[in-house]
Amino acid sequence: MGNFLDKPITEKETFSGTVEGRKIKFAVSAMQGWRRDMEDAHITQNHFPGAPSMSLFSIFDGHGGSLVANQSKQRLVNKLKGMEGFTSSASQPQRLGEYVRKAYLDMDQDMLQMPEVVRGEDKSGCTALCVLITDKSIICANSGDSRSVMATKGQTVELSYDHKPTNPVEKARIENAGGTVTNKRVNGDLAVSRALGDFEYKKTTACRAEEQQVSAEPEIKVVDRTPGDEFVILACDGIWDVMSSDDANNFVRALMKEGETDLSLICEEILDECLMRNSRDNMSVILIVFEDGVTFGVGGGVTARREKREKEKEQHANYNS
Repeated sequence: MGNFLDKPITEKETFSGTVEGRKIKFAVSAMQGWRRDMEDAHITQNHFPGAPSMSLFSIFDGHGGSLVANQSKQRLVNKLKGMEGFTSSASQPQRLGEYVRKAYLDMDQDMLQMPEVVRGEDKSGCTALCVLITDKSIICANSGDSRSVMATKGQTVELSYDHKPTNPVEKARIENAGGTVTNKRVNGDLAVSRALGDFEYKKTTACRAEEQQVSAEPEIKVVDRTPGDEFVILACDGIWDVMSSDDANNFVRALMKEGETDLSLICEEILDECLMRNSRDNMSVILIVFEDGVTFGVGGGVTARREKREKEKEQHANYNS
């Protein structure tokens, strides 16, 4: 089965927390699934060092190995923290976005010097999705096809857009840098057009880093926070392969209406649902909830759903025995 297992690994790495004093709760869950290796990484920095009114959440979806994803996880907070003026810019969302843009490009150049890359031993890359939350703004930086969406006032707001080689802007950059888009992939191989790492696609000497066939440059989107904001979802493409943005938001809302208040269980249920919808990839999801914007119903929540599935499975087994 190549890069796939005979059966999925469904154990999950799950964590939840709060952003004290700001009425924000969050949870993250990650699952290896059908893939032979787990190549996702994530950050949940509820209080950014030196800037307690700012939180940072990130997902790095690795491909071709996990080195670049894991290194990105280890580097991003320190890279931003070391930039003069970053921690004092919480009231300037556009400026924060520019800092993250520079951090992505700088990290990419730093990782190009890693011994494993220099020796040609590692050719991995990763998508990089980051959301900064301040008291007044949400800043999303995205490079690749992980995605973030927000639920607000019953509606869906896309915080990022997938970078696919067939997108006209992406295709033009790839071709201008000497590459091709074949079978919807960069040079017939890579399914994303922006990523950290993937240095094999960043060798056109006449092009700046932002102009390479595969670019680490993130697309930045800034939205103002409003009293009607409900929650934000960050997820890798293992989720979006089988759920639309509206699907994901409605799925979370439905669980809350059914009485589920444990965000960790909601994240785990998203992964289980996507597995049942035949997602074959690693899966990671972060859920950030604005407590003033959501209402929880009464009911059994995720536990009731799990009990129902087990009962149906038992009935099916008895019927076939």
